[in-house]
Amino acid sequence: MMSRKFLSGILVLFLFSCRNHPVVVAPVTPAQPAVTMTIDTSFFPVTSFLKGQMHEFDSLAVTPLHIVYIKDKADSQWIKREQLKSFLATFLTPVIAEKNLKPYFKETRFNDLTMAAVTLSYDQTAPLPDSISLQSWNVYIDPQSGNVKRIYIIKNIKTNGQSITQQLTWENNSSAQIVNIINKPDGSSELLNREVFIWNF
Repeated sequence: MMSRKFLSGILVLFLFSCRNHPVVVAPVTPAQPAVTMTIDTSFFPVTSFLKGQMHEFDSLAVTPLHIVYIKDKADSQWIKREQLKSFLATFLTPVIAEKNLKPYFKETRFNDLTMAAVTLSYDQTAPLPDSISLQSWNVYIDPQSGNVKRIYIIKNIKTNGQSITQQLTWENNSSAQIVNIINKPDGSSELLNREVFIWNF
């Protein structure tokens, strides 16, 4: 009986002492981004989003501009609306959807203070089969409006026996840029060209 009273007294003192200790919270430096965390959720429907953007090309009131940069030279020309779709269609495959890509990629969400956007980043978690040319992609979302600001996709393709890295930067409702880089057998790389498409001036 005495031991029970003794233990009860110790427990009360312990709880009382814990309750009266202040909780110390380390200040967070404002310049630091939010903590990165991986969330098990559905992937953002990038392919459907791009198709929706391309569907709006048919109602454009302007003629799209196509600029090609090769080294220090630039060549520009006005193109037809239907041509714009064909130039950008390479990034519609493979379809970015959860069912076919979740075994190979993970989604990470974080607040990117440098870009003032919520970034959804998709990176490899397993070796890719030859049928998947995607390497990674990012979706940048305006935290205020919830609208997509930008999409960035990296693909590796094989063409004419060469390994080509393609990088797409899609600016919502305005423009797109494709960078083509050749990967050489010795491990080096070289910029082939950079193509810019503008449909909202």
